[in-house]
Amino acid sequence: MDSARSIVSNLFGNEPRSYTRFSLARQIDGDGSRVEMKLAGNENDEEVGEVMADGMDTRIEKPQNNVKNLCRLITAILLIFLIGFLVGYLAFRGRMQKGSPINPTIPPLSSEALSKSSTGSSTEAPDDYQDNEEDSNLYFPDIKKMLQENLKSSKLVDEIWKVSNMNNHETGTDGDHQLAHYILTNLTDYLGETNVWSDSHYVNLQVSGTPNKIKIASNVSQQEISQESKNSPVYCAYSETGAFKGKLVYANYGTKADFEDLTKMVVGTISGTIVIVRAGIISFAEKVYNAEKMKAGAVLIYPDFEYFRDIAIFGHVHAGLGDPFTPGFPSFNHTQFPPTKSSGLPGILAHSISTNTAAKLFSSMSGPSTPDAWKGAVFPSKIGPGHEKNEMEVMLEVNNVNTVKQIHNVFGVIKGNEEPDHYILIGAQRDSYGPGAAESGVGTALLLELARVFSKMVQDGFKPRRSIIFASWSGGAFGSVGATEWLEGFMSMLHLKVCAYFSLDKAVLGGDMIKAFGSPLMFSLIENAMMGVKSPMQSSETIYERTTARNHEWEKAVLTPIPMDTSVYAFLVIGGIPSVGLRFAKENSYQYNGTMLDTTDKLITFVDHRLEEVSRAMAEMIGHMVIKLTHDHHLPLDYRRYTDELVNVAMKIDEYNEELNNYKLDAMWFFSAKGDYYRAAQALEDETKQSDLTNVLLTRSHNNRIMRVEYNFLSTFVSQSSCPFRHLLYGNANHTISGIVERLKLLRENRNLTDINLIRTDLAYATWTIQGAANALSGEIWTIKNIF
Repeated sequence: MDSARSIVSNLFGNEPRSYTRFSLARQIDGDGSRVEMKLAGNENDEEVGEVMADGMDTRIEKPQNNVKNLCRLITAILLIFLIGFLVGYLAFRGRMQKGSPINPTIPPLSSEALSKSSTGSSTEAPDDYQDNEEDSNLYFPDIKKMLQENLKSSKLVDEIWKVSNMNNHETGTDGDHQLAHYILTNLTDYLGETNVWSDSHYVNLQVSGTPNKIKIASNVSQQEISQESKNSPVYCAYSETGAFKGKLVYANYGTKADFEDLTKMVVGTISGTIVIVRAGIISFAEKVYNAEKMKAGAVLIYPDFEYFRDIAIFGHVHAGLGDPFTPGFPSFNHTQFPPTKSSGLPGILAHSISTNTAAKLFSSMSGPSTPDAWKGAVFPSKIGPGHEKNEMEVMLEVNNVNTVKQIHNVFGVIKGNEEPDHYILIGAQRDSYGPGAAESGVGTALLLELARVFSKMVQDGFKPRRSIIFASWSGGAFGSVGATEWLEGFMSMLHLKVCAYFSLDKAVLGGDMIKAFGSPLMFSLIENAMMGVKSPMQSSETIYERTTARNHEWEKAVLTPIPMDTSVYAFLVIGGIPSVGLRFAKENSYQYNGTMLDTTDKLITFVDHRLEEVSRAMAEMIGHMVIKLTHDHHLPLDYRRYTDELVNVAMKIDEYNEELNNYKLDAMWFFSAKGDYYRAAQALEDETKQSDLTNVLLTRSHNNRIMRVEYNFLSTFVSQSSCPFRHLLYGNANHTISGIVERLKLLRENRNLTDINLIRTDLAYATWTIQGAANALSGEIWTIKNIF
């Protein structure tokens, strides 16, 4: 400042004693201009200057005597302007820093909002916040506390009672429609009439016709096995119909490994037999699919119940999702496709039987003794095929009939404030065979409660950045029909709009441990929620602490394979949408889904009379993750997780490097694509960390790339109608990693078992699917730098 005063005092002098050079260099962080002032005392300096940030070369030459007064005047004006600018800027910045939180990307919390979140009453905000009160938002801990406070008034058990005790709500029945109306009414009360809607689908369902029959037949006689009154109406939807007779063989749970073990134990072949398996481990559809691959003629499925031995389990045997007669297409009323059917429909018979019926069939079987690992509450002494009287066979007659039913999905929305066209979707199955307390009652109660709580939070000051959609699906018992048909109906746009999907189906099957399945992008959200929610069985520790006390690696303790017959699988593998399902469970599984025993009383007893606490903990877990997704500027989806997934994939393929080399195939390009994805993920992470979060367009651009990662792993090289499960890592067709590895295994065992050109083609498909995901994650086309 002394130098500046010296210059000003020289304005009216004869000769300048010094001059100043300065630069207004722009700052990339948007903090304003940087002012640099240097005084030169040597009049013999020829000139001084520097290059400005924008590339302009600014120089101030030593003033000449003939223009010295003009230069003095200009210099004085500029200095006065700069000094004024600096004083005003520093004063303004000081005020902003005083009123801003440590994280500059989140607006300061107003006292009014804080008061509302803690006491429900409002007080006048300080003067510093008056102007920005309408734009203020809550910190994440305050929103989380608001969620917890609102959940304290939950009455989830009462809601589960009400839903499960309503009239029969099997798919497409009047009871199902009445329950849909009940949910529609409640969502309207919570969210407003203009924010609630429904859609209808006309779907093909297979229902019970005349009772299915099981007989013991010999060369000279037939004896029908009587099925109990609770058992006889139960059937397996989408079974082939007709009659089949063959020798009986026991195959444990009917997994692929079980059938491999069975072929090593039995004398003869499984082809042409009737396979009997116990329920559990995998879905009904997978059991039948595995049996059909072994060329069995029929499958019988029984529950391994020690008690309630006269009960059978309802289930479907379509190895797919949605309406199997409109594969890959929506079943809206205006769609008229030529007659077709899903390749996942079985070509063999299937029927569900009770434990008592299974025990009758097990008597006097022949063959090797049953392994200890295959023994349950009821099991045969020998596995077959056939009975001791060699002429005895089992005959199965299936008389199911196909029918078209109208089903309704019900929706409600809380619209986002900044990105309303980006959705967080929460869905729950509504229909069930029997009371369905665990199958659909808990999910429906949680859906309504979350809608109530989030609407109340919005009234209290919570402003979600993105929209929250609540969806009640019908057709869940037949393979997520309602969810899948809706997904197929809006396939062209949902991957651009749905950031994440949460399934509430079967959310409470116990209380001791949490189980999760779904997209790796959601795993970090699950971990954070576990750390932030108290255990329903031990409130002194979090769910994370309770889980890691048993197993230090939470992922091994919590994460399980994705069940194929869930809406999570549909949204992830058909829609390419980050999806997750959460369940509280026990070591001994809840066995009553799909039976008349799935009542609220049974469920309360099974969770040690803590159903309210466990359900509330699940609501808080889901709410915690939804808040995170609607609150953060950048979507907290961990796209880096796929770098680990791709490393595991590369290791599987590298095991067959010798086979590939023998046929002049090289996995180098596959590994290169994996590396490009890693580099793209790292670059995007660095870019988002350094970005200005107040730049709405830039942040939205990042989010678009993040939310579409999952979609980019759907192969573009196969048809959606012929291959709906197109996900490279979780699908089940030849082009997927599992399909490629399976055929490489066959190639190793016997060259004649597979076609090397198909392996070559599918390996190329996989390579370019990964490369496409890497390119999309990289951003704009001019930023992609690969050497393919």
